[in-house]
Amino acid sequence: KQWYQRRVRGMGGDELNPAYQEPIQAYLSSSICLGIIGGRKRHSLYFTGFQGSKLIHYDPHRCQPVMKTEGDFKYESYVCSTPRKMAFSKMDPSCTFAFYLSSEDDLRELTKLSSRPGVIKVFEILDGTKEEYMTTIFNPTIMANDH
Repeated sequence: KQWYQRRVRGMGGDELNPAYQEPIQAYLSSSICLGIIGGRKRHSLYFTGFQGSKLIHYDPHRCQPVMKTEGDFKYESYVCSTPRKMAFSKMDPSCTFAFYLSSEDDLRELTKLSSRPGVIKVFEILDGTKEEYMTTIFNPTIMANDH
């Protein structure tokens, strides 16, 4: 298999398990992590870091008219000027982690981060492609043999 043919199975539930805080902090501290798209119930946020027991986030919902780059273009008005903080306990576990993996070494780093002994797994990295995964989960014969 090619190094980039992997799939991810993640955390779930209604509330964030406090045990996820440490691994989430490790991911956000990694140079391969671009952030987490998630939020709290009924409010999407973009998490970019943490400070102590609080997540640092931006609200991506700052709507404006179509961006015009000609003339007197003010880039700053399209970017959140002030990050905010939110307690880890308020984070909804239905979220998406964004990583930029440009090499097999980056995949090794992600694998190492996600399989540290004694730390709860936020998600699993599995061999295979999306197509192989979809075939597996929708195949009753395979599902019956797994249980």
